[in-house]
Amino acid sequence: MLGHPLTILTAIVCGAVALGYRSAGEIGLGVLGELVGLLLGLLALQVGMLVGAVALRARVHKVVIGVGTRLADWTTPRRAVVLRAVPILLSVSVGPGRPPARPRMWGAALCSALLAIGTAVGAAFAVSDGFTLGLAIACGATVAHAMVPRKLPGSTSTGWLVLNLPRLSGVQAEQLAAAPLVTTTVDAVQDGDLARAATMAAELADRYPKLRTATAARVLVLQAQGRYAEALLQAMAIAGDATQTPQEAAVSFAALASLAYATVESGQLDPELGMGTADQALENAETLGYPTHRLDGCRALRELVLGNTGKAILLARHAADTCDDRLGRADDLATLARAHMAAGDNKAARAALVEAEQVVPWWPRVADTRSRLDIG
Repeated sequence: MLGHPLTILTAIVCGAVALGYRSAGEIGLGVLGELVGLLLGLLALQVGMLVGAVALRARVHKVVIGVGTRLADWTTPRRAVVLRAVPILLSVSVGPGRPPARPRMWGAALCSALLAIGTAVGAAFAVSDGFTLGLAIACGATVAHAMVPRKLPGSTSTGWLVLNLPRLSGVQAEQLAAAPLVTTTVDAVQDGDLARAATMAAELADRYPKLRTATAARVLVLQAQGRYAEALLQAMAIAGDATQTPQEAAVSFAALASLAYATVESGQLDPELGMGTADQALENAETLGYPTHRLDGCRALRELVLGNTGKAILLARHAADTCDDRLGRADDLATLARAHMAAGDNKAARAALVEAEQVVPWWPRVADTRSRLDIG
C-alpha cells in the first residue's frame, strides 16, 4: 500500500498543496483535484487516440464508456461500443487496419500524445488553488506515465507507439505489413462468412507461414469451424515460439489454455493430456502477467470441464459481463448456459443461451448448446 503509485502521488499532492496554501481544507481539495486530474489525463489520452484513429482511418476495435455493469452496447462484427454504469472513464482499442498500417497507427498515437501533453500543460497554467494544483500534478503524472515506453500483455503505452512504431523491423514490421490481410480474415469470421475466412486463411498460410499473427488468424478460423484439435496444434506452435517476447507469450499461453479446455470439452482431445496442457498454459499466462480478469472465461470453462458448476457459473457470468469482444462474450455465455445445464437449471441455461444467440448465434459452442437444450 505504501509503495503503490497512487499512494505516492497522493503524498506528493498533499505536500505540494500544504507548502503552497497551508490549509487543511485546501489539502482536501487537492486530493479531490488529484482524482479529477487522473481521470482528465486518461481521458485526454483516449480521446486523442480515438480522434487520431478516425482522422487517419486506423481501425477502432472497441470504445468503452465508463466502468461497472454493462448498460448498453452497440456491437457489430467490426466494432464494439459499450456503455457501462459509471461513465467516468473512456477506453479505446485501436489496431492496424487498411494499408499502410504503420503510419496510421503512429499518427493516432501521436495525436493521443499531443492532446494529452497539451491538456497537462493547460492544467499547469490554470493552477490557482489547492484543487487545481492537485489536478495539475495528477494530470501531469498520468500523462508522463503514459509517455514511458512499455508493452504489457494487456496494453501498450502511447509512448511505446510513438517512439517504437517508426523504427520497427524484422518480425514486428512484417506483422504490420500482414495486418490488413489478418484483419480482413478476422472480419470474415466475425461476419460468419467461414468459407471466405478459410480462403484468406489459406492465403495467409502461403504468404506468411511462420508469422505469429497470421497463424493466430488461422487458429480463429479453425475454432470458428469447430475444428478444435487442429486449432490447438497451431496454437501450441505459437506458444512454443522461442522468438516471441514475454508479453506476446502471455497472450499466446492464455489463448492456448482456453482452446485446450474447449478441445477437451468437445471430446477431440484426451482429458488427461488436454487438462495438463491447459493448466500449464494458464499458469504460464498468469506468471507472464496476463491480466487476471481476462482469464475468467478460461477459468470458467476449466471449472465446467472439472464438474464444478457453481464456480463455473460465477466465473462465466463475470467473464460475459466484462468481456467486450463479440466472439469471446458469446463463448463465455455458452459456458454459462452449459454450466446451468450441468447444474440442472435448464431455465437459466435457456436465458443465458438466448443472450449468447443475440451476440453470435452461429458460434460452434453456442449452436451446439442450442442443440443440446432442444434435445433436453
